[in-house]
Amino acid sequence: MTTSTLQTRARAGDPEAFGALIRRWDGDLRGVAWSVVRSGSATDDVMQVAYERAFRSIDRFDGRASMKTWLHSIVYRTAIDHLRYEGRRRHDEIDSLLGTSATDPGTERAAVTRAELDAVLDDCSPDQRAMLMLVAADGYSIDEAAEILEIPRGTVASRLSRIRKRLSRWEDT
Repeated sequence: MTTSTLQTRARAGDPEAFGALIRRWDGDLRGVAWSVVRSGSATDDVMQVAYERAFRSIDRFDGRASMKTWLHSIVYRTAIDHLRYEGRRRHDEIDSLLGTSATDPGTERAAVTRAELDAVLDDCSPDQRAMLMLVAADGYSIDEAAEILEIPRGTVASRLSRIRKRLSRWEDT
């Protein structure tokens, strides 16, 4: 079934269509949540709450943005709410983001590189990590990221520029 058909059915309250869309986009949405909360278990909690919120409010989806963008916005706000509620940030190893495992054989340099990247990301705020995930990993434009994060385009551009400068040392290695 096409994404357009699923969206139409989901907007009409069809839980199967909504579930199919969620399955289709879960990886991207989960990546944004993880970039904010930095914990696998917290990401699972955020995703459950975000999906419930989205389904309950789907009748208010106005179609100005794509449904995927709308869902990203809900996931992002839910992740930020989670951080505020918890009052702390929990950090998983960067291996989850890179798709590797600490038990994988690797060189000493690879371990150092992961640690350096982790340090740069730890130094970023949750909204900066979410911005980076949206633009670098999920392929959203700066304008789309600004819409999802509900901040001005210029703010996204300048923050991404600062993050890229910090990452440039890591990328050059």
